[in-house]
Amino acid sequence: MIECCKPHVPRGTEICINSVLYYTAVEKGSSMVTTVVCFDIRSEKFSFKKVMKTFDRDFPSSTTMINYNGKLGLLMTEESTDIVSGTSKSFELRVLEDAGKHDWSKHVYMLPPLWKNVVGEETKLRLLGMVGSCTNEIVFSYKYPSTFMPSYVFYYNIERNTIIRLEIQGMEELNGK
Repeated sequence: MIECCKPHVPRGTEICINSVLYYTAVEKGSSMVTTVVCFDIRSEKFSFKKVMKTFDRDFPSSTTMINYNGKLGLLMTEESTDIVSGTSKSFELRVLEDAGKHDWSKHVYMLPPLWKNVVGEETKLRLLGMVGSCTNEIVFSYKYPSTFMPSYVFYYNIERNTIIRLEIQGMEELNGK
Protein backbone atom coordinates (compact mmCIF):
# COMPACT_ATOMS: atom_id res chain seq x y z
CA MET A 1 0.00 0.00 0.00
CA ILE A 2 1.39 3.38 -1.01
CA GLU A 3 0.21 6.43 0.88
CA CYS A 4 0.12 9.87 -0.64
CA CYS A 5 1.23 12.88 1.38
CA LYS A 6 -1.42 15.25 -0.01
CA PRO A 7 -5.17 14.52 -0.10
CA HIS A 8 -6.52 14.92 -3.63
CA VAL A 9 -9.18 13.64 -6.02
CA PRO A 10 -8.18 12.62 -9.57
CA ARG A 11 -10.07 14.50 -12.34
CA GLY A 12 -9.85 14.43 -16.09
CA THR A 13 -7.20 12.55 -17.99
CA GLU A 14 -4.04 10.63 -17.30
CA ILE A 15 -0.95 9.48 -19.19
CA CYS A 16 2.19 7.47 -18.44
CA ILE A 17 5.50 8.79 -19.84
CA ASN A 18 8.87 7.21 -19.04
CA SER A 19 7.48 5.33 -16.01
CA VAL A 20 5.80 8.41 -14.53
CA LEU A 21 2.01 8.46 -14.29
CA TYR A 22 0.60 11.98 -14.69
CA TYR A 23 -2.98 12.96 -13.92
CA THR A 24 -4.94 16.10 -13.11
CA ALA A 25 -6.39 16.46 -9.64
CA VAL A 26 -8.36 18.66 -7.30
CA GLU A 27 -6.68 19.25 -3.96
CA LYS A 28 -8.77 18.83 -0.83
CA GLY A 29 -10.69 22.04 -0.15
CA SER A 30 -10.65 23.23 -3.77
CA SER A 31 -13.35 22.91 -6.41
CA MET A 32 -11.11 23.45 -9.46
CA VAL A 33 -8.29 21.39 -10.93
CA THR A 34 -5.16 23.00 -9.59
CA THR A 35 -2.52 20.31 -9.82
CA VAL A 36 -0.89 17.77 -12.06
CA VAL A 37 0.01 14.77 -9.92
CA CYS A 38 3.10 12.78 -10.86
CA PHE A 39 3.56 9.24 -9.56
CA ASP A 40 6.97 7.75 -10.31
CA ILE A 41 6.30 4.06 -10.75
CA ARG A 42 9.94 3.06 -10.12
CA SER A 43 10.44 4.98 -6.86
CA GLU A 44 6.74 4.79 -5.86
CA LYS A 45 6.79 8.49 -4.91
CA PHE A 46 4.29 11.26 -5.59
CA SER A 47 5.05 14.83 -6.60
CA PHE A 48 2.72 17.69 -7.42
CA LYS A 49 2.99 20.35 -10.13
CA LYS A 50 0.93 23.45 -9.46
CA VAL A 51 -0.65 24.75 -12.64
CA MET A 52 -2.91 27.60 -11.50
CA LYS A 53 -0.01 29.90 -10.59
CA THR A 54 1.93 28.92 -13.68
CA PHE A 55 -0.76 29.46 -16.30
CA ASP A 56 -2.31 32.81 -17.13
CA ARG A 57 -5.87 31.42 -17.10
CA ASP A 58 -8.04 28.70 -15.58
CA PHE A 59 -6.74 25.19 -15.99
CA PRO A 60 -9.52 22.97 -17.40
CA SER A 61 -10.01 19.43 -16.13
CA SER A 62 -10.76 18.43 -19.73
CA THR A 63 -7.20 19.19 -20.84
CA THR A 64 -5.77 16.49 -23.12
CA MET A 65 -2.47 15.08 -21.88
CA ILE A 66 0.07 13.96 -24.47
CA ASN A 67 3.60 12.62 -24.70
CA TYR A 68 5.44 15.49 -26.39
CA ASN A 69 8.94 14.24 -27.20
CA GLY A 70 9.17 12.39 -23.88
CA LYS A 71 7.75 15.28 -21.84
CA LEU A 72 4.29 15.92 -20.47
CA GLY A 73 2.24 18.06 -22.84
CA LEU A 74 -1.15 19.61 -22.15
CA LEU A 75 -3.42 20.49 -25.08
CA MET A 76 -6.18 23.03 -24.52
CA THR A 77 -8.24 25.36 -26.65
CA GLU A 78 -8.74 29.09 -26.48
CA GLU A 79 -12.02 28.36 -24.67
CA SER A 80 -10.14 26.40 -21.94
CA THR A 81 -11.62 23.05 -22.94
CA ASP A 82 -10.65 20.10 -25.10
CA ILE A 83 -13.22 21.14 -27.78
CA VAL A 84 -12.47 23.03 -30.99
CA SER A 85 -14.96 24.12 -33.62
CA GLY A 86 -14.88 25.31 -37.20
CA THR A 87 -14.70 28.87 -35.89
CA SER A 88 -11.75 28.22 -33.55
CA LYS A 89 -8.62 30.18 -34.37
CA SER A 90 -5.99 28.44 -32.25
CA PHE A 91 -5.12 26.00 -29.50
CA GLU A 92 -2.31 25.79 -26.94
CA LEU A 93 0.29 23.22 -26.05
CA ARG A 94 1.91 23.58 -22.62
CA VAL A 95 5.01 21.43 -22.09
CA LEU A 96 6.54 20.56 -18.71
CA GLU A 97 10.16 21.39 -19.59
CA ASP A 98 11.65 20.95 -16.11
CA ALA A 99 9.55 19.11 -13.55
CA GLY A 100 11.84 20.03 -10.66
CA LYS A 101 11.53 23.76 -11.35
CA HIS A 102 7.86 23.63 -12.41
CA ASP A 103 8.99 25.16 -15.72
CA TRP A 104 6.26 25.09 -18.41
CA SER A 105 6.66 26.33 -21.98
CA LYS A 106 3.69 27.68 -23.92
CA HIS A 107 3.14 27.12 -27.66
CA VAL A 108 0.14 28.69 -29.41
CA TYR A 109 -0.77 27.12 -32.75
CA MET A 110 -2.84 29.19 -35.15
CA LEU A 111 -5.16 27.00 -37.21
CA PRO A 112 -4.78 27.32 -41.00
CA PRO A 113 -7.14 29.55 -43.04
CA LEU A 114 -8.83 26.49 -44.58
CA TRP A 115 -9.67 25.07 -41.15
CA LYS A 116 -13.35 26.15 -41.30
CA ASN A 117 -13.76 24.69 -44.81
CA VAL A 118 -12.21 21.32 -43.94
CA VAL A 119 -13.88 20.91 -40.55
CA GLY A 120 -17.19 22.72 -41.04
CA GLU A 121 -18.26 25.85 -39.21
CA GLU A 122 -20.74 24.20 -36.82
CA THR A 123 -18.63 21.08 -36.16
CA LYS A 124 -17.36 20.39 -32.64
CA LEU A 125 -14.16 18.35 -32.40
CA ARG A 126 -12.29 16.87 -29.42
CA LEU A 127 -8.53 17.07 -29.05
CA LEU A 128 -7.61 13.38 -28.82
CA GLY A 129 -3.84 13.49 -28.63
CA MET A 130 -0.71 13.27 -30.73
CA VAL A 131 0.37 10.64 -33.26
CA GLY A 132 3.69 9.40 -31.91
CA SER A 133 6.45 11.82 -31.00
CA CYS A 134 7.99 12.26 -34.43
CA THR A 135 5.01 13.09 -36.67
CA ASN A 136 4.01 16.32 -34.90
CA GLU A 137 0.35 15.65 -35.73
CA ILE A 138 -2.47 16.43 -33.34
CA VAL A 139 -5.55 14.20 -33.76
CA PHE A 140 -9.14 15.45 -33.56
CA SER A 141 -12.44 13.57 -33.83
CA TYR A 142 -16.10 14.52 -33.65
CA LYS A 143 -17.28 15.50 -30.19
CA TYR A 144 -20.79 14.33 -31.08
CA PRO A 145 -20.63 11.61 -33.76
CA SER A 146 -23.68 11.62 -36.00
CA THR A 147 -25.45 8.62 -37.40
CA PHE A 148 -26.22 10.67 -40.53
CA MET A 149 -22.71 11.83 -41.41
CA PRO A 150 -19.56 10.00 -42.47
CA SER A 151 -16.98 9.35 -39.73
CA TYR A 152 -13.84 11.49 -39.99
CA VAL A 153 -10.60 11.88 -38.10
CA PHE A 154 -8.63 15.11 -38.53
CA TYR A 155 -4.86 15.43 -38.35
CA TYR A 156 -3.24 18.83 -37.79
CA ASN A 157 0.53 19.05 -38.38
CA ILE A 158 1.92 21.64 -35.96
CA GLU A 159 5.13 22.17 -37.96
CA ARG A 160 3.62 22.56 -41.43
CA ASN A 161 0.32 24.15 -40.29
CA THR A 162 -1.66 21.69 -42.43
CA ILE A 163 -4.89 19.82 -41.79
CA ILE A 164 -5.93 16.45 -43.24
CA ARG A 165 -9.44 15.01 -43.04
CA LEU A 166 -9.54 11.21 -43.21
CA GLU A 167 -12.84 9.41 -43.74
CA ILE A 168 -13.22 6.15 -41.87
CA GLN A 169 -14.95 3.74 -44.24
CA GLY A 170 -16.78 0.58 -43.31
CA MET A 171 -18.78 2.21 -40.51
CA GLU A 172 -22.03 2.44 -42.46
CA GLU A 173 -23.80 -0.29 -40.49
CA LEU A 174 -22.98 1.42 -37.21
CA ASN A 175 -24.20 4.76 -38.60
CA GLY A 176 -27.65 3.38 -39.46
CA LYS A 177 -27.15 3.67 -43.24
